Amino acid sequence: MAIVFSDAKNGERTCSLGGKYVHSAYNPSKEAEQFVAGLSAPFNPAAVVIIEPALSYCAPFLRTRFPQTALYAIRTSAAFSADDGAWDAVFATDDTLGNRLFERLGEETICSTLFIAWPPSERLFPDETKLAWQAIKTAVLKSRDVLATRSFFAKRWIKNAVRFCARIQHPALLHKGTADILIAASGPSLRTSLPHIAAFRARFFVIALSSALFPLLHKGITPDLVLSTDGGFWAKKHFACCGDGFPRIPFALAAEGAAPAALLETQTVVPLWYDDSIAVPMLRACNIPAMRAARNGTVSGTALDFALALTSGNVYLCGLDLATAQGFQHTQPNALEQHHAAHDDRLRTKHTRLAASAIAAQGSLAVYRDWFVSVSERWENRVFRLSDSYDFAHRLGKIRDVGWDFFSASDAKKNQHFPSIEQIRLTPAERKNVLAELLPELFATDRYDRELYPIETLMQQRAATEAELIAYGRTVSQGKAQFVRELLNLL
Repeated sequence: MAIVFSDAKNGERTCSLGGKYVHSAYNPSKEAEQFVAGLSAPFNPAAVVIIEPALSYCAPFLRTRFPQTALYAIRTSAAFSADDGAWDAVFATDDTLGNRLFERLGEETICSTLFIAWPPSERLFPDETKLAWQAIKTAVLKSRDVLATRSFFAKRWIKNAVRFCARIQHPALLHKGTADILIAASGPSLRTSLPHIAAFRARFFVIALSSALFPLLHKGITPDLVLSTDGGFWAKKHFACCGDGFPRIPFALAAEGAAPAALLETQTVVPLWYDDSIAVPMLRACNIPAMRAARNGTVSGTALDFALALTSGNVYLCGLDLATAQGFQHTQPNALEQHHAAHDDRLRTKHTRLAASAIAAQGSLAVYRDWFVSVSERWENRVFRLSDSYDFAHRLGKIRDVGWDFFSASDAKKNQHFPSIEQIRLTPAERKNVLAELLPELFATDRYDRELYPIETLMQQRAATEAELIAYGRTVSQGKAQFVRELLNLL
């Protein structure tokens, strides 16, 4: 059934579907003005999303009522695309709508968004409108889960930072060199490159991501540096291959990352800090030197930025597949694989576990891959992905794929200088006492409320009454007091 366009009594355009009007046959603008005036908005929305506003008569009235708010439209019919310019962005109704809403708005904005539908469109396009509401529900639930995850990991990262500052004994700094750097990740393509890394070992300053440490050591290859930024529990499992004693390798660790206490107390550690990290004031208060790192979605991205700042030479990425593979997703031996394999049985087989792992990893690997592609142009002549003729499923934008025949053993630069390490002597100040004084001060203000309590903070902003505002504020204050007690107990 086609949409019929015609003129309303006041001369404005209107339209109908099956004899039923999508806008008033008399005064479409007045109808839209009354609709916007009658909207119930108990909070100041960060965005307004309307399902099928048709000829978009409501757009100027929405901008008048919400002048600082982004306005978005969800289209259920392409017949109205000529009016898309009235909105900050327009979304088509399809199976990806929920994900596209989340990607465009983000979790915080979605939880502060006013979702509405143009009533005539809701009646005339019932199936499409239903799909749109389902997509909105998907985006809202995903936002809620992401905010809860952020809150959980923010607390974990802060606890990791407290342990890091309290336990580190042998900090060090790295100084820039000129030698090429090889970053070893643990994708399946690393396996066939291990003999070549051993043969060309003297050519590179080798940085091993923590998941690649086990395969390298297993082949007798000792990296120059091990880098880890992950703040989760499983991150520490990658160090289990060292047993009770760690090899004499410097470890570059994010202060908010997870690391075994024994490593912090016995090994040379290069502390890493991020611009937005709460670990920064802790490191400064304890006089612990640290090196800046770029926070990226993947540790390999952080390692690449770190390596580029550490040398004037080239950087080679080895084992960076960023795609799922049949069978093992990592070069073996792998510490997490050994842990999980111990729990395989007839009902929960290794094959089922590996297949589930590959499926679960697809989304995150695609995100990481897209990031490398998006920033690859600025590294076009300095960064290469290195393998033994591995058939990669995806290219990484301008990052060139090369084989080991790209250079020969005699190709190493003359007079190259590897990045050097400088041991730093810690001041004798009692760091635990310093932290005990600092932590209550850090959380006495609302500076970190958004990180620790993102949901409660958003609800405060949305509070319709003074009582709600006070209640959410009290929840945050009580939560921070309890969290500070937990941090002090760690000392």
